[in-house]
Amino acid sequence: MTDSAPLILLIEDEEDIRDAVATLLEMEGYRVAQCIHGQDAWNWLESHPRPGLVLLDLMMPVMDGQAFLKRLSEARMLEGVPIIVMSGSPFHPPGAVTYLRKPVSVASLMDMVRHFLPSSGEGPEGPRTS
Repeated sequence: MTDSAPLILLIEDEEDIRDAVATLLEMEGYRVAQCIHGQDAWNWLESHPRPGLVLLDLMMPVMDGQAFLKRLSEARMLEGVPIIVMSGSPFHPPGAVTYLRKPVSVASLMDMVRHFLPSSGEGPEGPRTS
């Protein structure tokens, strides 16, 4: 994977889910920055390059997904960056381009990610031919 691979910011407090999603995305040729809650992500955004896509859980400690979205909107940060919410909550918050209900299927997640952020086409086996 190269530095030119698309960058996804994954904000999820459950370590097992975070690790599984990050591994899946990395296998598809994406770079993944992992944060454990909204405040962690806010701090990360202040010192790192703008991601091409955000995957956001809603129910998290410290700063939940809704508070994070509100803060992004107020600061006009990440305008134009698609935000996909993944949550067990049936609520589709303003600011998200789409909502995936947990448990999220791998196929649904990858369809949404590819729709909003095409990968470099480089997985661990090299360029995709499909």
